[in-house]
Amino acid sequence: MNEPIEKPQAGKEEEDSNFAQIKSLAKEAYRFLDSRQWDKAESKLKELLAKEPSNTYGLVGMGDLHFKRKEFRQALDFYNRCIKEDSSNKFSLMGLMNCYREMNLLNRVIEVAEEYRHITITDASILSRVADAHRKLKNFKESEVYYMQALQINPKDQYVIVGLGHLFFACQRYKDAISWWEKLLVIQPDNIKILTEIGNSYRKIKDFDEAIRYYRRAADLDQRNFFALYGLAESYRGKKDFRKANEFWERILEFDPDNKLIINRYADSLRGMGEFDKALECFNRILSEGEDYFALLGKASSLKMKGARDKAEEIYVDLHKKFPMDPRPVVELSELYSDLGKRDEALKLLNDFHKKQPLNEEVKQKLDSFSE
Repeated sequence: MNEPIEKPQAGKEEEDSNFAQIKSLAKEAYRFLDSRQWDKAESKLKELLAKEPSNTYGLVGMGDLHFKRKEFRQALDFYNRCIKEDSSNKFSLMGLMNCYREMNLLNRVIEVAEEYRHITITDASILSRVADAHRKLKNFKESEVYYMQALQINPKDQYVIVGLGHLFFACQRYKDAISWWEKLLVIQPDNIKILTEIGNSYRKIKDFDEAIRYYRRAADLDQRNFFALYGLAESYRGKKDFRKANEFWERILEFDPDNKLIINRYADSLRGMGEFDKALECFNRILSEGEDYFALLGKASSLKMKGARDKAEEIYVDLHKKFPMDPRPVVELSELYSDLGKRDEALKLLNDFHKKQPLNEEVKQKLDSFSE
């Protein structure tokens, strides 16, 4: 009996079939990843890698799966396996850098970029990740270089534009930060985060009216946005318009009634309005749940302004003992001593602190005011 003759196309058909199956599995896996169905995605990816252990789509997919689950060590393993198969795979490189960034190993982000410079030099998204790492490490010059390189590759890269805004904000170059964030607002006029960042920058340079304008735009888009309402309250506080500031502290307290920071700010505004009893109620409410530095300072100041100077002095003295390197209790206690006619005690308090911290401007200015 003659042996059957093998069709020459049989091997190719099998190869094409296998390729089609792998392609289908990859497509399904990534669809499950996008819809956050982790278990189904993992099942498809494992099936894919069982058929072809070196498949880069499968390796990157498994890396992405573990990254989304915050299993960074496992993610790193798959991204590294992918790079061994394809040293120019930018998705695995991006995955490595994202993992190290989330693990706060920022120097490792930079090292990886240098190690795979043949990829990083031409990819704006990767260059911007390196710039981010340098920015967070306060290597501001290096950060700016990488952001600018990324911008040369893609002048409209929104991630880079946002990063430059954050960079110049961190450098206290607030007008430059505003300039970059304004470029993004041209594209995304309703970007609440950028509106509040611009508001923050104007508030830093004490241009409270401009800050208010941007915070209002953000608050109009989201009436319960904490950062927009906080910025509005702080801007009015900066303008000494405490009544207006309290309108916005109250709006925050409507949906976050136990926020100690906001209760403290609200009480400070009440104190600024001369409503000392109401302010003390707020400070005592916070202190009923445990010791709080800012509430104690606020309470002491309210008591002092109300005329209960002995009680205020007790709090200031106690705070100074607990926080001997903090200038605020020293300055406020010296003012209290001065009001009580205890000039020598005020000077001794300030001079003792000045010897320990000669560079503290607040205490130095207070000393200078005594000698005028």
